[in-house]
Amino acid sequence: MKQYLIKGPNKGVSGTVDIEGAKNSCLPLLASSILFQDSIVLTNVSLVKDVLTMCNLLEVLGSKVEISEKNKTIKVINKKKHKLVVPYKLISTMRAGVLLMGALLGKYPKDKISCAAPGGCSLGERFTNFHTAGFKRLGAKYNLKNGYTNLSAKNGLIGNTYKFPKVSVTGTCNLIMASVFAKNTTTLKNASIEPEVLDLISFLNSSSNSKFITFTGKRTLKIRGITKLIKGSHKVIGDRIAAFSFLCIGAITRGKVKVNNINSKHLQKELEVLKRMGCKIKTNNFSITINAKKKLKPVNFKTNPWPEFASDNMPILMAVLTTVDGKSKIEENVFSQRFQAAPELNRMGASISIKKNTAIIIGQKKLFGAECISSDLRSTFAIILGAIAATGISQVHRVYHGSRGYYQLPKKLKKLGINIKSIT
Repeated sequence: MKQYLIKGPNKGVSGTVDIEGAKNSCLPLLASSILFQDSIVLTNVSLVKDVLTMCNLLEVLGSKVEISEKNKTIKVINKKKHKLVVPYKLISTMRAGVLLMGALLGKYPKDKISCAAPGGCSLGERFTNFHTAGFKRLGAKYNLKNGYTNLSAKNGLIGNTYKFPKVSVTGTCNLIMASVFAKNTTTLKNASIEPEVLDLISFLNSSSNSKFITFTGKRTLKIRGITKLIKGSHKVIGDRIAAFSFLCIGAITRGKVKVNNINSKHLQKELEVLKRMGCKIKTNNFSITINAKKKLKPVNFKTNPWPEFASDNMPILMAVLTTVDGKSKIEENVFSQRFQAAPELNRMGASISIKKNTAIIIGQKKLFGAECISSDLRSTFAIILGAIAATGISQVHRVYHGSRGYYQLPKKLKKLGINIKSIT
């Protein structure tokens, strides 16, 4: 199994990183390809493991997928009716496979759809009851049997109103896709407005003859049912989580890092927090530069759905704060098990204490290399950050989690001058 050996401390890192398309945008966009009669083409894609897994799922369901790593494009072609069972073998490694429920139900509502319970990062319970409750409001019946959710709408789907009890990104994407061909109009309240959700809406609207998905309030969506989607093409937005991750390399090494191909508006809250810490931030046309060469200050912040500080970015900044003199406080309001990097960072000499949904970090003058195990995608990068700053050699196990969301990570880190080696 692949591991990383990282020798530190790496100080004053300076360089530029080109950011690929957002994994969390590419996945729902790929799932939505099922709704199309002919084909879709996505550009600026990131061929990370999760994206390739979604491509495999689409092929299993009957789509033809053409991938160009050189051009960073994916073409999905539909020539026949899809299979309607989303198998456990593939969906078990990736949470986003659940998005195929909404796409298949939207395209084949009168048939029986079966989708295995999803896997992915272990971040606490992540129920799909918001999704199925929304499908029910559209006229679908469902049951859970042998680990599969079975869905069908004998009379087709009919537009209705559904209010999410809690903001859900995948839930919103699923209900949007299920509603595309539903009769009449569907209204979704308390919907997610994450940039990745807006990217899906933009793609679907641009692929139709009319703008059939509109906002009537900050978190209220109206989807006017249409009859068909034939072809579509779309450029995937830049990955805000990957961009923030590399900016934090600049922060933890007290260096200067520039990230390209990112809309700074997608990271407004995160950039605000970095500025409060004393980092200098410069934004330009789809680029962000961090200069962290001055002494940094501790900070308090909390996570919440966009436009607030992203839960995905929290463990990454937590790692930076382990090296910032003083006391910092983080309140996590999205996932119940988002602090899984904390014990591994403490193994390096960090001081992080967790109580319920709050972390208290006391910054240390030094971290020290250690053997660590990553347990999810973002904790992987948090542990790598700790290793980059630590004195000595760190061995990071289970780094396959990182490959789910970071493209050619060791190569990018080496380009920045990080002393990292990938071993098996």
